[in-house]
Amino acid sequence: METSLLRSGFLRTLFRAGPRRVPQRVPQRVPQRVPQRGLLLVALGAWLPVAGACRDSGPTTVTPPGGGPRISSVIASPASLNLQAGQQRAIELVARDSAGQLVANPGITWRSDAPATATVDASGVIRAVAPGTARISATSGSVSALVQVMVTGAAPGVTQWRLARPGFSDVTILGLWDDGAGSSYAVGQGGIMLRSRSNGPWEVISLKTTETLTGIWGSSPTDIWIVGAGGVLYHGDGVRFTPVASGTTITLLEVWGVAANDVFIAGDRGMILHYDGSAWAQQPTPVTEDLWGIWGANSTNVFVAGNNGVILRWNGTTWQRMATPNANPLFDVWGTSVGNVFAVGTSGTILRFDGVQWSAVTAPGRANLFAIRGRAFNDLYAVGNGGATYHFDGTTWRALSIGSGQNLRAVAPRGDGTLRLAGWWGTVITLRGIGTAASATTELSDPALLSAYGASGGASGGAMFAVGFGGTVYRRAGTVWLQEPVPSVNDLYGISGNGATDIVAVGDTGSVLRYNGTTWTRESAPTTGLLRAVWSGGGQHVIVGERGTILRSNGPGWSPQPSGTQQFLRSVWGTDPTNVYAVGDGGTVLRFDGGRWQSLAVPSNSRLRAVWGTSASDVFVVGDSGTALRYDGVAWERFPAPTTRDLRTLWGRGPTEVYAAGDSGTVLRFTGAGWQTLTTPARGFIYAMFGIPNTAGLALMGEGARIVEGQP
Repeated sequence: METSLLRSGFLRTLFRAGPRRVPQRVPQRVPQRVPQRGLLLVALGAWLPVAGACRDSGPTTVTPPGGGPRISSVIASPASLNLQAGQQRAIELVARDSAGQLVANPGITWRSDAPATATVDASGVIRAVAPGTARISATSGSVSALVQVMVTGAAPGVTQWRLARPGFSDVTILGLWDDGAGSSYAVGQGGIMLRSRSNGPWEVISLKTTETLTGIWGSSPTDIWIVGAGGVLYHGDGVRFTPVASGTTITLLEVWGVAANDVFIAGDRGMILHYDGSAWAQQPTPVTEDLWGIWGANSTNVFVAGNNGVILRWNGTTWQRMATPNANPLFDVWGTSVGNVFAVGTSGTILRFDGVQWSAVTAPGRANLFAIRGRAFNDLYAVGNGGATYHFDGTTWRALSIGSGQNLRAVAPRGDGTLRLAGWWGTVITLRGIGTAASATTELSDPALLSAYGASGGASGGAMFAVGFGGTVYRRAGTVWLQEPVPSVNDLYGISGNGATDIVAVGDTGSVLRYNGTTWTRESAPTTGLLRAVWSGGGQHVIVGERGTILRSNGPGWSPQPSGTQQFLRSVWGTDPTNVYAVGDGGTVLRFDGGRWQSLAVPSNSRLRAVWGTSASDVFVVGDSGTALRYDGVAWERFPAPTTRDLRTLWGRGPTEVYAAGDSGTVLRFTGAGWQTLTTPARGFIYAMFGIPNTAGLALMGEGARIVEGQP
């Protein structure tokens, strides 16, 4: 294992790095499903709104000079069309002769069978008049092409927006300390420091650094030390914090002391610094491994733990390496006395020192453990990945369920007898009580929210949930979003349901949660791969994920289905269980017809991220670099990119009110006549979108657990 923090493989497990990434006006649509050479563009000037009366809707004909060649086929694009009354759109035609050659100027007769609903002129421009359906025909000789037109009433869409959940901080918290007098401190990525006084709200304290802060400790409420990457060292009195020269640029990983004039710092490459009350000095050590944790019983019994199973002991004069039972990386060390010291590390490693030797202890799981603290010899807590929280009662270690799957990096006992846990995505959890009788309350947690689902009905206004990293589930209660306690699982990427009493959430390492209207339970899946999305309909659920994974459930249990691809499948949607679409990387589009999955040819090889539709003849797909496709019941067409940003989510209320959203706060609406760019308070990545149950509203959600809601 590398000994440099900046090269260490465990840097990624400690320091999470999240992704950081102007809409353009939509140009005229050019379908990509037909050859461009010799293409006849029968109609021009599409996308324009219509005001006032429509033209005569009787048969209109375009006749080529000399009568032209005999036409054997005519294809119209799109084959189906949805417009709001007052809108217009042009139809494009491809005509071929009996030899299959393109005909440049065929004679076309246009006709509407319901001119009170939609008219068509000699240029093939369809004008929507009033709600209803119409069939537009384009005829040349004995062959015709048909366009099905549905006209809807006005659909104003969402126009008024509010920030429903702003979020607080989504950085990883790496260090946590309580002064015993009512104030708690947390430090982490990007130089952030948070403080809570007297159980009050958390606030951000600026230290004017962007270096990652890794550890914090104080001898009293007015004597606090903070360490971090690049040799960063701060000293403060609880109000003001000033930088102090550490004498090194090596990353400092933890700070702990016996007293105000006897403080130690452990760091990268075997670095240990000591403070005697006046100055910091480097102490020689016999190792070059990264040293992650430090604790001592007194000034002549201090322990440091690090990579490769390293544990050093300070006897007041020198550091000596101790024998340990394995070489697993150790991330923290803590104890209650010289004869009762614990060290924790990867794969559930727990070592115990009884005053004579170190020995391995059986842990209740194999999660990587990053911190250990306690309130007494029979009340210790070790925390780590996936919300792992293990408790030692003096005899046995047991796993606790804290209702969170966040990766935890720190734990601190408080003066009021509670404990605080902290970790990724700005998570802070308070634990009240002891061991298995303890209850957990999430104070802060702002992970990216990746999917949402809402079910109408119910006295409370319908059930609506959002899921995200760390197994997070948020529930909309009234107009407020609250974190929902769920069984600990890894990151959740998708959620869908057959109503409020049959909801499924899916995620990493085969994670599946099911909600019955009252409680969430964890289910077993026949894979440990990443499950990216789920669609529900007709009492069934369909899951898609990495390496072409497709799972189906129409009751208890999950059954794999062959997809015929190894591509990453990122979204799934269907009209019913016999007409389901899955999309993914490399322009992959699959369709399930009730018997098997088949690959469909589409005019794109982009990464496709979302699929949604209103019917079998009105299916939308969006993806990277503004890719936007629509299936009209006959073929796929590609719109000119409505934005250069990646589009990540789709949802709509009807065929002329379809929304797409993605990077840099981009939100678009398809009205039937084209894509519009909307102005909203959304910022950064928008990963998920869904209609607010029992309302005409829409919720957008993304990084930092930020949620924006809109209403007409």
